[in-house]
Amino acid sequence: MRIGAVLAAITAAATFSAVGCGGDDEPSGGTAEGTAGARTDVTGEQVTFGSLVAQIRGHHRAALERHGAGDRAAARKHANHPAKEVLDSIRPELEEPSPETVDSLTSALDAVPAAIRNGSTSEVSDAVAAAAVQTRAAERAVVGGTADSDAYKGSVIADLTAVAAHEYEEALSGNRIVREDEFQDGYGFIQEAQDLYRAIEPKVKSESAQEAAEITEAFGQLEAAMPSGDAPSDPAALKQVEEAAQLVGAELEETVGATPATESDPQAVQAEIERLLDEIASTYDPADPDATAELAAEAYLQNYETIEAGVIDAAPDVNSALEPLLGAELRKRIREGAPKEEIEAMVRRAKALLAEGVKALEG
Repeated sequence: MRIGAVLAAITAAATFSAVGCGGDDEPSGGTAEGTAGARTDVTGEQVTFGSLVAQIRGHHRAALERHGAGDRAAARKHANHPAKEVLDSIRPELEEPSPETVDSLTSALDAVPAAIRNGSTSEVSDAVAAAAVQTRAAERAVVGGTADSDAYKGSVIADLTAVAAHEYEEALSGNRIVREDEFQDGYGFIQEAQDLYRAIEPKVKSESAQEAAEITEAFGQLEAAMPSGDAPSDPAALKQVEEAAQLVGAELEETVGATPATESDPQAVQAEIERLLDEIASTYDPADPDATAELAAEAYLQNYETIEAGVIDAAPDVNSALEPLLGAELRKRIREGAPKEEIEAMVRRAKALLAEGVKALEG
């Protein structure tokens, strides 16, 4: 079995820096290395894009791990997610600077589930490694030279660990794992984040050996909570996972100037969430809820979270109602096949709360 070899290939792809538009074609806003306690001009949009392509690699890690464990159904599900969902989220940003990269990435993503269907571990390994290279090419095409900065890399790591913690939250109910697919996503994202961190670990250590040790300890806690795709019978407490993820982000901010992907235009975020909610209302089918549930996840994880901290400060009561509705309840009822009228009512409620929250945030 070549799983170890292909994970090494994914790690190598994470440090690959001369593909796509590469070289000196750095977009405005890109900067050089981050320094301790100082923010660079890494934008939230760049971090979000970088996090999404890292999530593609995380999904593929989960698919490969599940394939190696003999769970081909789960492997197929994780392999299909990037091509069916994540690609649509990054396509608009990628098509303008590099349409040819869209085609290459699409082909590479399609090759992973095709390899899983063929049942060859060797073919799955090769397909995952090839897709990892294409995700880095896509990142270079959009982010440019900013991808080389430690501040950018640290920001992507911080965002990715936060997403992993949310996947863990989605998987957990009480003291047991009820959504193994979400748990496996978290596992894949943590594995990817750890490999990305190894590229900047020397810089972190040079800034603060103590903070580097704290990051290592936090990653150890995250990996202990999600050591593989097999859900533990006695899972770690959600608070422990969330605090470990937050610590990684905080220490990377201190040491390499990482900027979490939270500095977004509230009105633009509101418009995107409303678009997704409208699509949920118009396309929801109780007999086939999976695609609509993913739209709900995108509305929360990839959009609302970028302004949630601000809404908490400006309108905590609004967030107390909106966060569970958009974060879990809507997706839960979609997956349970709730009546269409109920989903439409939840969408209207979410849009009204969102408008109220953004108004307070900008007021």
